[in-house]
Amino acid sequence: MKLLSYFKSFLKNTINLNDTRIANLNRRVDAVTTFLRDHEVFGEYFIDVVPQGSYAQRTIIKPVAGREFDADVLLAMTEHPDWSPADYTAELKRAFAASSTYKGKAHKRTRCVYIDYADDFHIDVIPFVENRPAITNNKSDSWESTDPQAFTAWLESKSRIVGGGRLQAVLRLLKYLRDSKTTFSIKSVLLTILVGNSIESWRSATDTKYYGDIATALVHIIEDLNDYLQENPTMPPIYDPAGTGRDFRERWDQDGYSNFRDQILYYATKMREAYDAETVDESVAAWQRVFGPSFTKPVVEASQKALPAEQFIDTTLRIPIRLKNRVTLFGRVRRAGVARAYDLPRRGDRVQKHRTIDFELRDVDAMGPYEVYWKVKNHGSEAVQAGQPRGDVMEGGTSRYESTAFAGSHYVEVYIVQDNVCVAMDRQPVIIQPR
Repeated sequence: MKLLSYFKSFLKNTINLNDTRIANLNRRVDAVTTFLRDHEVFGEYFIDVVPQGSYAQRTIIKPVAGREFDADVLLAMTEHPDWSPADYTAELKRAFAASSTYKGKAHKRTRCVYIDYADDFHIDVIPFVENRPAITNNKSDSWESTDPQAFTAWLESKSRIVGGGRLQAVLRLLKYLRDSKTTFSIKSVLLTILVGNSIESWRSATDTKYYGDIATALVHIIEDLNDYLQENPTMPPIYDPAGTGRDFRERWDQDGYSNFRDQILYYATKMREAYDAETVDESVAAWQRVFGPSFTKPVVEASQKALPAEQFIDTTLRIPIRLKNRVTLFGRVRRAGVARAYDLPRRGDRVQKHRTIDFELRDVDAMGPYEVYWKVKNHGSEAVQAGQPRGDVMEGGTSRYESTAFAGSHYVEVYIVQDNVCVAMDRQPVIIQPR
């Protein structure tokens, strides 16, 4: 059984970062950004601090069994004329160590300097020379070609295939499985690539419900991943999806891969048993054999103040959804003073308050005349308190712009309608961070 309310509760209460941790994370990243932008050395070459990895991809999980959680950020900068690759991390550590705020908290690793806070959290600050583009390896004193923002955009494209933020939820579930059961070990970047590569648009085109909810998406994704692993007893190439040509096999070994392959086979079988169970009790017991006793019946929460009813194109406007065409909704943040313009998907859909985003349609393959409908949905306490959850579905043009007013996880959705039927739709998430 799907037990969707159980999954929602399990993610919210056991796996996802709570609001306090998210707020602390954002404040600390903002503080590091201000420190580096204003630093007497790094300020001259500073471009931006850019979320990357699990932070940009929204797949960080709550610490498990005494572990820490971390945020990776790129220190995007122009090249220093006198520094070798190893100098970037050495000078970065020196800058933090000389600060009263970060003294004693900064430690150097191969590709970054990490700031270790007193609680269960640290930030990895990775020097990234944008004109190369490359990060630095201080052990080998060499450049490593990379395009982390293209990696984030690739995962965003896979997320759109799955829909509804379910890919990120599946990755968080698998990370929790890894950290809580400790039956296999795999770096998050490798897990993300292998899972992402198993997602193909033809699957959902053939069966529109293939990724239709979190339980179905989880079972299908792990089964498709398992099929690929079983076809490859020897560790295959794991190329960087950003197109750099790097093979991430260097971060693993055959023994680790073989164990991962065996364990994914085991968990894919167990998840299918839980999904196919005929009674709630049988299904709960089976899912608990996978995820542990925290996968329990959700607690009924007290009713909250009623908000304006959200609209839906099918149930509210009575326009049936029969997807047969394609559209991509794309958001680009406008330049604001010294803050540069950028594409939302390359920054993990993150943007600060008081910016303006232009939304446009791309890759529309519907032939002939069609209408375009839009929906903007706000989430979070700021929007609720201001009475601005929005959620109306309205006809509009092929582009629009919105200002970022309320911190929270929001989205803009677009629908292509022909002959009173919705034939294509897409969603652009918008994660507005507090200043």
